[in-house]
Amino acid sequence: MKTISIYFLLLISSISISFAQGNENDPQFDRGIIDRVFIPKGQWLVGATFNYSEHSNDNYQILMLKNWEGKGHNIKVSPFFGYFLKDNLALGGRFTYVRNELNIDELQFDLGDDINISIDGVSNMSHTYYTSIFMRNYISLGKGNRFGLFNETSVSYGYGQSKSVNIQSGPHDVYGVYSTSHELNIGMSPGMVAFINNNIALEVKMDIIGFNMKTTEQIENQIDTGSRRTSSANFDIDIFSLNIGLTLFI
Repeated sequence: MKTISIYFLLLISSISISFAQGNENDPQFDRGIIDRVFIPKGQWLVGATFNYSEHSNDNYQILMLKNWEGKGHNIKVSPFFGYFLKDNLALGGRFTYVRNELNIDELQFDLGDDINISIDGVSNMSHTYYTSIFMRNYISLGKGNRFGLFNETSVSYGYGQSKSVNIQSGPHDVYGVYSTSHELNIGMSPGMVAFINNNIALEVKMDIIGFNMKTTEQIENQIDTGSRRTSSANFDIDIFSLNIGLTLFI
């Protein structure tokens, strides 16, 4: 057993020595990457992204959803600013406001075999505020300085409120839930920037890696209370997180 152990140690040692000698003899590999100044130190960036969507349904039907009557909308506004502490590296802040509203006057779920679920008189409204700090690294594409890539690493805190109301058998039979939430997000978002002129650029950004922690507290009909805590981590491409906006460099 001792002999086998000694032979094994000698084998590992010989492989390590051969690998080290090979690295000493091989020439150093150079990818030829040139660190170009895409955005110089001392510049400010100011910009904003905006998302809006709405829907209105009049006796709409799709798959299991029947007789859908209702409407809703979603709004997201996110101004941001930053300062370049060194070439191609910026540190900044962002404020985000998100508002969602949904009203369902009538909706039926047809599950087959004479199983139907009806929802009438349901509404939900929520709004959330986020404050963030971020760091961005830029690199240029090609020899010119019109197109570039960047990666944004951010930490954000969010506070939200929501209200859900369900009018059941009549106007005096109302079921309501009021909720507040606290949220912590850490994420990385790559993007692309294209300069229209020397100071104005169009940018596209998408969330790729993220970590989220959220706590929610609610009160039902001003009597019953409840709470929920969630956490998640993801590494995927979410096309719904795509943000397009204009940025001013001064």
